[in-house]
Amino acid sequence: MAKKPGSPADAGAFERDFGYLLPFLDKVAAAASGLQDAAAREELTRLMAEEKVRWQRIRELLGGAGARAAAPAPAQPTDGAPSLARASADNIHRVAPTAAGLTVGSLKGAR
Repeated sequence: MAKKPGSPADAGAFERDFGYLLPFLDKVAAAASGLQDAAAREELTRLMAEEKVRWQRIRELLGGAGARAAAPAPAQPTDGAPSLARASADNIHRVAPTAAGLTVGSLKGAR
């Protein structure tokens, strides 16, 4: 009987990739300490820590671990400030507001 793709027995197929990915994430995290901008250094350090946790969980799931209950979504800011485009560990992807001045569609003028 053939293995189904995505089955726990198939998780070993990704071990080589994880062998490259996890050290790469460590290398990026180490590079964060060399950033001049303290805020950027802190943000990159945090992002890499979150990313490593995320990929370790992916590895567990591929290995047959059961799903966890979804975490509640964070509350929206109430100060009227627009949300920034981002992806984070809370599984929420927000879109940058249209007030950013970006153009969608043709830039050619109508004749």
